[in-house]
Amino acid sequence: MALINCKECKGKVSDKALMCPHCGFGMSPTLENLLRLQRNRTAHQEVFNKADMAQIHEEKRTHKRIDIKMMIKINQETAMLFNISKYGMKLASPFTPKIPEVDITLDNGEQVFEMKGTIRWVSGKHTFSNLIDFGVEISAAPPEYYEFIDKLLANN
Repeated sequence: MALINCKECKGKVSDKALMCPHCGFGMSPTLENLLRLQRNRTAHQEVFNKADMAQIHEEKRTHKRIDIKMMIKINQETAMLFNISKYGMKLASPFTPKIPEVDITLDNGEQVFEMKGTIRWVSGKHTFSNLIDFGVEISAAPPEYYEFIDKLLANN
């Protein structure tokens, strides 16, 4: 394994990484092909129909969010966290999960939070690094997670 520089942020990244842990930029030469395949899939059209999406858009962002950029795991796959609240988060990754129910692992450097969530929206727009944006509503989390968010909100 060797360290290389990310083309987007110039951070040090493993040559085996699919995306930069600092900025989420796609590192693999085959990543664009994988992204193209994902965009062509219709799995989310089956899971998220238009009526559900209209209701979801009314519900989203009812709680104050904190902008925070860090890597987390969704169903053991790496995703980039962009903002977070007590009850939801905005993420970006090369792929979105095939079913809306997800397992979330957030490691803040001091604690690891294992949570459950539901994908509530998937954006047709892509982040600067061509990742797919999606929102997750947190359905189950340990009390320590809510304490962590309360501390972030108090300092924000």
